[in-house]
Order: sequence, then structure tokens, then C-alpha cells
Amino acid sequence: MRVAHYCRIMAWRRGVAEWETERLFLAAPMHDDGKIGIPDHILLKPGRLTPEELQIMRQHTVIGQRILGGSKSELLQYAAVIARTHHERINGTGYPDGLKSDQIPLSSRIVAVADVFDAMTSKRPYQEPATVEAAVTYIKAGAGTQLETECVDAFLAALPQILETRDRFKDEK
Repeated sequence: MRVAHYCRIMAWRRGVAEWETERLFLAAPMHDDGKIGIPDHILLKPGRLTPEELQIMRQHTVIGQRILGGSKSELLQYAAVIARTHHERINGTGYPDGLKSDQIPLSSRIVAVADVFDAMTSKRPYQEPATVEAAVTYIKAGAGTQLETECVDAFLAALPQILETRDRFKDEK
């Protein structure tokens, strides 16, 4: 839910229409649904993935698209596109399709920034949470290569709201 709220805040900052912002808010929590198809020994591995494991992990984008895209629901079709494209990079080095710049839907460009922040600042089996400062530094460094500059700018402008949201939706211990 944090990612969904971050996306709503950033979309508003980007000037996205209200109806589109709400659609993004509803679809964003499904961006990683494809991880259901990743074996637990990879998904929960407490350490670096091997190149082979990384290749399997990256399939969550395609699996998510397949799961969500099989629906007649317009919202789930929209979520399917986000699931597939949220790991694409502005410079074309992302996956699964090597899309770049405007080839990546705006919704996925927004989710990418929100997902990076949430992943970095949350406890994961493979890492302790980074500080907010470290995550912000990483996101700034990725502007224009990994992440869309305008989405990074929206994130930075909304950082106080994003931090409030993060505090409100903390993981249970």
C-alpha cells in the first residue's frame, strides 16, 4: 500500500489527471503480483542472487503481466502493463523489453521511483533497510538513466508527504 500512496502523491505532483491518478493508486499494489510465480528459495534468499537466480527473479514482470492481463477488467489490464514495465529504465537498460524514455508508460515510470524508495527503505530478506538519506541519494543519482527525471523531481518535491505516508504504513514488527 505504501507504493500505491507514493504513486498517488507523485502523480498529483506530475499533474496527472485525477481519474488517472486514482486508477494508478488502485493498480500500483499489483506491480509485483508476478512474484507469486518465483520460487521461495529465490524470493526469500538472504543474500545476493546468482546470475541464474536473477534471471528467474526478473521473470516476475512477465508472470505478473500474464496473471493480470488475462482479465477483462480495464483496471487489471492497466495493472498488467505496469507489472510488465515497472523495471524498464529510461536509458533502455531495464527489463524485460529494454524499453526507454517515453516507450515506458508514465504509470510505470512513477511506480519505478516509488518502488525503489520502498524497497530500499524496507527490511528485505537480503538487506536491512537503508536510511531515507541513502535512498534519496540513490534516487537522485538514477535520474535520467534508471529513473525519469520528472518523476524524481515529483518525488523530491513530495518527500515530506511521502515520509508521512511511510510512517503511517510502517511494516508490523
